[in-house]
Amino acid sequence: MKKSLIALAVLAASGAAMAQSSVTLYGRLDASIGQTTEDKTSATGVVTENDQTRIDQSQLNTTFWGLKGTEDLGGGLTANFKLESGFALDTGVGNTGIFERTATVGLAGGFGAVNLGRQYTAYDSLRGASNNVWDSNLATTGTVWATGLADYTNRISNSVRYDSPVFGGISGAVAIGLGENKSATVDASQNLSLHVKYAAGPLLVGYAHQTQKARVDAAGNAESATVTATQTVDTKYNLFAASYDLGVAKLTGSYNQAKSGATKDKEYQVGVSAPFGAFTVAAGYSNAKSEQAGRADLEGDGYTLVGTYDLSKRTTLYVGYKSTDVETGTVAKTEASTFAAGVRHTF
Repeated sequence: MKKSLIALAVLAASGAAMAQSSVTLYGRLDASIGQTTEDKTSATGVVTENDQTRIDQSQLNTTFWGLKGTEDLGGGLTANFKLESGFALDTGVGNTGIFERTATVGLAGGFGAVNLGRQYTAYDSLRGASNNVWDSNLATTGTVWATGLADYTNRISNSVRYDSPVFGGISGAVAIGLGENKSATVDASQNLSLHVKYAAGPLLVGYAHQTQKARVDAAGNAESATVTATQTVDTKYNLFAASYDLGVAKLTGSYNQAKSGATKDKEYQVGVSAPFGAFTVAAGYSNAKSEQAGRADLEGDGYTLVGTYDLSKRTTLYVGYKSTDVETGTVAKTEASTFAAGVRHTF
């Protein structure tokens, strides 16, 4: 009788421990067939063309797999971890690094959440929530908003991030990534980001900022195995973003300014998506203008049209087209387009 009671107690304790912690395997697979074109026009008018028919991956959303877990520590406190690894579905080749997408561990409770490791910036969280065509890879924002200055860094290593609780729809986050490469003559690289947003009902509105301190040489070339840094240069991004869900359609939009030294980029994007049962259609447009004293202004724009059909909660068929026309300092103009039809599956 005593042995039976002891066995029942052990089983009960084991069940309680399992209920207090969990580990989940999850991921997303995206493959497509389509056509890509790219025409580059040099400053002297020479045009270089490149057309390809491709079996591709991650055209709608990036392919990855991951592990995440949580443990209930009691008193409303939990320990959490998240590991994500990307790979090319069309070849099976893994990305550089085992968990290059995300690798964090942290604590969460009534105070919010604190995570350490490699993770997304606070600026990226608001930008993704307000980008057109669901912030998918068919959105042209990342290409167009690099017309003058390089687009922002979305993930940071050696970082700590704090996300606040939600107070009446208002919440915020701050993240800092430490370069850990300070030398006797040059400061370390660094990434500091934050956002504040209001999200309640159909409305989201917010502001985000990111400052990237990069190590470069006297000519402005980024530090590398062959380039020795002599200074640090700041690039600052300021984003004002909003979205509104009308039920029959959802509207998104944002305005961004990027500034480094004498170069200033002014950028905006808008989008709309509308569901029709299992079908959803979305369209987006992005625009950028780069200004710098002593240089002609550079301009870029792009648009996207996407349609999806949900075969189930986890499997979606899609077809999409995007086109960009961007001027840069090294190539007079680059015109590119992508057409893709594919399938996305989540698990």
